[in-house]
Amino acid sequence: MAGMVLPLCLLLAAALRGGLTQAPGPGARPGPLLLRLRRLEEQFHRLQEVTLSHLQSIARNYNISYNIDGRFRALAEQAEAATAARATLGAELARLATASRRLHRRLKRLEGTVGALSLPHRPLTHPLGAPVEAGTEPHGLPDAAQSWDSQLERELQGRMAPSTPRPQHPKARRWQQRRQEEGHRLPANARPGGAPRGDVEHPRDAAPGAQAMAPVLPTVTVVPQEQLPAPQQPREGRYGPPTPAPTSPACRTGAVLLFPNTSAERVAVLGPGPRRGLRALSLCAWLATPAPRLGALLSYATEDSSSKLAVRGRGGDLPSSALFIIGDGEFRELPVTPLLDGKWHHLCLIWSSSQGQYHFYVDRRLLAAGSGLRQGYEIPAGGSLVLGQEQEHPGGGFRTAEAFVGHLAGLALWSRALLPGEVASMATGRGLPRGPLLTLADASLKGGVRRVACP
Repeated sequence: MAGMVLPLCLLLAAALRGGLTQAPGPGARPGPLLLRLRRLEEQFHRLQEVTLSHLQSIARNYNISYNIDGRFRALAEQAEAATAARATLGAELARLATASRRLHRRLKRLEGTVGALSLPHRPLTHPLGAPVEAGTEPHGLPDAAQSWDSQLERELQGRMAPSTPRPQHPKARRWQQRRQEEGHRLPANARPGGAPRGDVEHPRDAAPGAQAMAPVLPTVTVVPQEQLPAPQQPREGRYGPPTPAPTSPACRTGAVLLFPNTSAERVAVLGPGPRRGLRALSLCAWLATPAPRLGALLSYATEDSSSKLAVRGRGGDLPSSALFIIGDGEFRELPVTPLLDGKWHHLCLIWSSSQGQYHFYVDRRLLAAGSGLRQGYEIPAGGSLVLGQEQEHPGGGFRTAEAFVGHLAGLALWSRALLPGEVASMATGRGLPRGPLLTLADASLKGGVRRVACP
């Protein structure tokens, strides 16, 4: 019995194998097992195609978003470098323009000197004793200057002689008088050294004395010595007033507010607060404070609670830091040491609710940044916005210890996050970006805060 079971199993397996492998005829229908296998194979191919397309999409998105933060930093650095290069180029162009104006004034003076030498004092361009013909023009400024210097030196030597006049030969006196009468023309019988020959007739009625020397001096003192500048060694400021020192860009932002000292009454109210909730904000301003701490720069409070937004310095052992407060007491510390030197500085605080990100810029440089600060929070509308103090309740609760002291200019508030290029543009004095909600033009001054000229 056992010997018959094995052949029967082999025959059954062969029949099943032939039935599975044999293709159905034109009129035959495939078996249910074969149809199921085909459906499974098609589903597997579709699943493979869908998976491959998803993997390709993920790879493309990863390549696009890879290192986007690094690229953004590189672009910000390039924009900052371009801004600095533009500022340097502007300063260089201004320096070149000043040098060009000075050179133009010097050229005008030299042209005036050349004209004075070429027309009324034409014989002075020739050495003494050389004949001068009518219509002779000077051979250039170097020759004219050299001739003028030689004649001026000779005349000065004559003036510095002792006061007692030496007796002059009658021939020399007559020759000088004739030279003056004939318009500085030397006589035909003059020697190369300028003295007349011996056959010149002596005047008999001319008495020697100091008056005989008088006609000689005016011949070389017509052109003042100051009209001949020395271009080799120009003095600073000789050809125009000195260039004034450049002023800070803060002086070109409009109103400048002065908070003169620590007082609980000195505040500036920026009218009604924002009319709708803020899910992003940018606060930028110019300030100069001589105090050892920042004080309360800004405070925003609503009726139902205390400050919803504040920027104030810390006292005690941490005067070099400030608190940036959003919402009900949540804050981040900011470094403010660069602001405490009494000079003008530009600061910007930017916050976005979507990721809770914040950025703190001072003079275009990013000093602090982070995320997770009141993520998803919305600053409510309808509050009171005050400068120079922190509010315990809307419009009140001020304290002397938290007062801001110094100058404030160009303050503005936006309901969006500014770009780094816009921050750099403000810090270099190129105006405010579009759409600020509030500026210092909306400020109402109280307690002795006043608008002043830019210091």
